[in-house]
Amino acid sequence: MPSGQPRQINLQDIKLDLTTFEKLLKTGKVSNPVLVFAGPEDFLKEKAFADMVQKLVPEVDRQDNTVRTGSTAKELPGVIQQIFSFTFNSSPRLFLFQEIDSAPAKQRKDFLEKLSNGGIPADTYIIFNVTDAKIAGEITAKFKQQSDRIDFWAPFANQLGAWIRNQTSEQGAEMSSEAADQLIELVGSDLAMLHQELSKLALSSRGKKIGLAEVKAGVAYLRQNNVFDFLEAFGQRNSTKALRCLETMLNSGEAAQKIWFMLCRQLRDFRLLHALMRDRPDLFEPVFALLRRYSLLAGKSDFKSNQEKKNLLSEIQQLADSMPETLAKAAALRQPGKLRNLYLALNFSYAELTAVAREIIDNDLAFKSGIADAGASLQRFTASFLTGKTN
Repeated sequence: MPSGQPRQINLQDIKLDLTTFEKLLKTGKVSNPVLVFAGPEDFLKEKAFADMVQKLVPEVDRQDNTVRTGSTAKELPGVIQQIFSFTFNSSPRLFLFQEIDSAPAKQRKDFLEKLSNGGIPADTYIIFNVTDAKIAGEITAKFKQQSDRIDFWAPFANQLGAWIRNQTSEQGAEMSSEAADQLIELVGSDLAMLHQELSKLALSSRGKKIGLAEVKAGVAYLRQNNVFDFLEAFGQRNSTKALRCLETMLNSGEAAQKIWFMLCRQLRDFRLLHALMRDRPDLFEPVFALLRRYSLLAGKSDFKSNQEKKNLLSEIQQLADSMPETLAKAAALRQPGKLRNLYLALNFSYAELTAVAREIIDNDLAFKSGIADAGASLQRFTASFLTGKTN
């Protein structure tokens, strides 16, 4: 690089792993005043912020010293004033900015510029909840050595049991490996639901080790199938599993219209990805090549496979950085939650996704008009589309 030019800051240069952050927090310390909570797992971000409040701010000052805010044009100027205003107590202050990546680029950059130029006051922590990896890098680059980026990802399947046991231990209880596995089987992989149920079990354990019997007695009321299980099975073209999930949800009172909406959104995303591939193969053929490699590992949960999957997703996000912003956002290449399931689009062709568009519109109108039995229509659509048999 020619002399005199500033060094380009890589997104990987400023990053703090979650384990280190949690260890620091337990000692009542946070390394830097600006924290970027990146990645797809909103529950872990929320839990980390709640832990910060509990560990750093005395209960008597929490109402005054804890600020949650959105990132609209009306909200940001007011929060700037709060950050630099006089405080009547000496306790740390925490400001959580949500949806900063949804703010218009100029508004966001102006806000970050003012915050950076003003300097972060002592005992003040600024936390940005970010989904877009590029914007996470933009914020850490702005504050440089004053910031840390922490990526929040759900534990891989083979680590979820250990996560449950660790969370149970933090609440002063103990859970067996078999009980943790049973909890996953009953609840699924949603971390918020898992934490809610293990908290109940820990509270009622009264010092006894939580085993299979306690989990079965306390959690068996939960249904095992949810809309995400259905969408995954649909994306895998597993008609048997998809229809079983669908039946369980409908029998449990889940609204067919909600399931239909999410399925339509998934099919729309798949169709858009294929359309972008047809229009711009120069940009999207490398993405499809990485998704094909990811699809071979999707069902594996050993350590080596997990690391390779994470690396593949990182490569896709790097490709997104070289694309026009509109295309990268349209394809959801910077949204880790969607990106992890985007390989499922490979199970469908552009031709069939285009051909079914008319049927989707007709079904949608029928649902909204109340003419059709929404549940039955959804089941028929699922069966006919996945098996290739039309009514």
